[in-house]
Order: sequence, then C-alpha cells, then structure tokens
Amino acid sequence: EIRNSKVVQEDAEMVEMHNGCICCTLRGDLLKTVKSLSVEGQFDYLVIESTGIGEPLPVAQTFTMDVDQVDNDNDDDEEDESGVSAGISNKKRKLEVATDDKVSLSHFATLDTLVTVVDSLNIYDVLGSIETLADENNISGMLGNTGAASAEADEDVCVLNSESDGEQDEGNEAEAGVDDRPVSQLWLDQIEFANVIVVSKASILLKNEGKENGGKKLAEIEALLEKLNPKAKIIVPREDKYGDLDVSKTLINTGLFDMEEASASAGWQEELKKEDHNPETEEYSISSTVFHANERPFHPDRLNEILNGFGDYGSALSPNNSTTDGEDDVFRGVVRSKGQLWLANTNAYPIDFHSAGAHIDIRMNEEEMPFLAAISRSEWEKEEEETYKTLVNGGKWSDDYGDRRSELVFIGVRLNKARIHEKLTSALLTDDETANMAGWKKLNDPFFGGTAENHFELPPPYGCR
Repeated sequence: EIRNSKVVQEDAEMVEMHNGCICCTLRGDLLKTVKSLSVEGQFDYLVIESTGIGEPLPVAQTFTMDVDQVDNDNDDDEEDESGVSAGISNKKRKLEVATDDKVSLSHFATLDTLVTVVDSLNIYDVLGSIETLADENNISGMLGNTGAASAEADEDVCVLNSESDGEQDEGNEAEAGVDDRPVSQLWLDQIEFANVIVVSKASILLKNEGKENGGKKLAEIEALLEKLNPKAKIIVPREDKYGDLDVSKTLINTGLFDMEEASASAGWQEELKKEDHNPETEEYSISSTVFHANERPFHPDRLNEILNGFGDYGSALSPNNSTTDGEDDVFRGVVRSKGQLWLANTNAYPIDFHSAGAHIDIRMNEEEMPFLAAISRSEWEKEEEETYKTLVNGGKWSDDYGDRRSELVFIGVRLNKARIHEKLTSALLTDDETANMAGWKKLNDPFFGGTAENHFELPPPYGCR
C-alpha cells in the first residue's frame, strides 16, 4: 500500500566526459534530490525513471559520489556584478567518489534494483537499425542530448554497418560535443546492466501473432535476453496493462543490485571467461560461439571484406533459413559481439571490436595499452613481469608472438557457427604472409585511414617485434 507519494522532476545536468562525448547523467540533481528525500523521512522507496536514452551505469555510479561536494558547490553560487551566478561553472566540475561512507549517497539511500523494459514488438527492428541518436526521426523516437547533427569520422575509429559494403562510414563517429550513440548499442547497454528485464507489449504480440506463434516469439526473445544477460531476472507479463505483473514481488525490495556483479553481467563476458567453449543446447535457436587465434594475425583487407550480415534478423528468423549462406551474410543473426583483434598492420596494439545489432565499432583499445610482447623485456617492470607469469601459467603466451591474439565472442539467433569460424580463419594471414613480418606494416589500412602504421611497433628503446 502506497501511503505517501511525490513526483520530482529535474532538468538533466550536461556533463562533458573526457573522451569528448556528452552524457546526460542527472548526477548533481540526483545527489541533491535523493539526499533531501531521505532526510525528510517520509518515504520508504524511491523510483528513478531515467529517459529512454539514459545509460544505467552513470546513474548507478552516482550512489558512490560525495554528497557534501554538491552542497558545497551550491554554497559557492554567488552572483557577480552582472547578476550571473558564479556557481554556473561548478556545473562542469567533475563529481568525485566519496572517500568516507558517511558522505556517500549510499549512506542515505541503497540502490536496490535496476530495471530495463524491452519492447517485444520492435526488438529486432531496433537491433537491426544503423541509426544513432543524432539521426532525426530515428527508430527510438528520441534525439540525443545535442539534437540532430552530422559529424566527421575520427581518424582512430572505424564505424561500419551492415549496409556499408565494408567501407568506412563517414559521419558515424561524433565530433566533440555530438551525441550520436547508436540506438542498438544503447539498448544492449541497458539490457546487459539490468537486474530485472521486463518484456513489454506481450499482450499485443500475442493478439497480433496468435497464441502459438506469439508464444514462440516471446520464448525466443526471453531466451535471447537470458543469453545477453545471464544473471538478470526476465519477466514477461502477458496480460493487458501488466495485469499479471506483481510489482511488489518482482521490482521492489529485491536486493538484486551489486555494482561489481552488474558490471560483469554481460553474456559476452561470461562466454569469454570459459576456458573451453562447449556447444550448448540451442534453445529457441539462441546460441553463442567464441573464436580464438594466436598463431597469426588478421589480414586487414580480408577481415574487412567478410564483415557482412550484422543486423540481418529477417533471414535468420525465416523458416526457410538455410545453412548455405552467401558471401554477404556471414554474420547474419548476430545480436552482440565483442572482443579484441590482432591486426597485422597494428602489430603492437590490440584492437577493440564490438557490434550491437547492425552497428560495428573497431578502434584502438581505450587505454592505448600495447601487447606486452611489443614491449622490450628490458623495459618491463614488476607489474609486467607478474602479468607475464599469469599469461604463461594460463596458457596465453606463445613463444613466437607472446600475448598477441584475437579473441571474439558472438551471440545471436540461428548462427551459422561453422561458417563464421571458416570465414574468420580465411581472413588470417597465410603461411607466406606470416613469414614476411616486414610486409605487415605495408598492408592496406581499411579501418583507420592510413594511421595503422603508427601502431605497428613501439619506438626504441621500448619496442620490439
């Protein structure tokens, strides 16, 4: 029984992140409001409804922030001679993690559950979309924090989509200040971080498709969500207006949220942790596969040529789906993929690879950390020596190439795993190409516009081949 209620609406605080992206986080206002409501002592539970384009991690991280910092910032909001508040600049101040539990937001309120709602009618349309939040009339129905915009591609990032014929897309990567997050990526981020996932519009799907076909589709969606986030509780209300959803038992006071566990809950991480990937029972045709290669790197052109079919769910879900795929649909049915690439022409650095629906993102790893084997042994410090021992003991160090390796996981619907492995293997260097390491640096660079050679080796005295 709800005895007291209160709706609090706050304008989003715009916080510029270090990588140039703009993230609508609500952090400052959220800190102040949650603390204020807690001090009032009138309410037992607080429901925070973020926008449909909100990312869950920044909201969750807010509960580790220092509430006193925001209070002190407000005290500094004094007007200058022009009548403008000097505290406006404080809006841009980076909020800090509390060093004392007593000033952390979690001291005033406990983050209990993160809930994500997934539209059963449009899930495959969204995942198959190449649209971003900067595209007007995008499939999400919402623009990003900076509205509709176009941007130029960054030289160290390659963004592809399944309709690009392997060519780098101009304008998919944001210039500083443009919120062009891919809609499909945002959806998957919300799914992978959730404790509870509610599948909406099931009653409409059942009405439109019939009880039998609609039931099969709902079961398939549920199986896919379980694969993407194995630790989340999946709820599929089938009655109109959520008549069979018991909020008090499924959404409130669950105690499910744990920051460390939530950050590691994504299905792709679970798959990569497995030492040996055994084929699982493909319930409702949902499955995953992992590709490893540590004896030779990828040829950049050949890899670029096979990156087709992402976001194609229509043919994958068709009853006439065939295992004799063509050249243009190797990765059809893939919903999520992630991992690292070892490219021959960026021999010193691992390359981050991930796809969300039809959107493919290939870039230098976020920390710009080279392979350990690319660093001259004489330059190793204690930390590198320990890392080396761990890699050797884990069987992840080769005599020829050290820790250089490609490791990719694919999750999707009716995947043709044999063909995925076949085509990825065919994109590796041949025996003759592998023997000619001097030629690796001269290979064409379809992903980074000619800058790959800057990452082929480290400068002396730090680098070695």
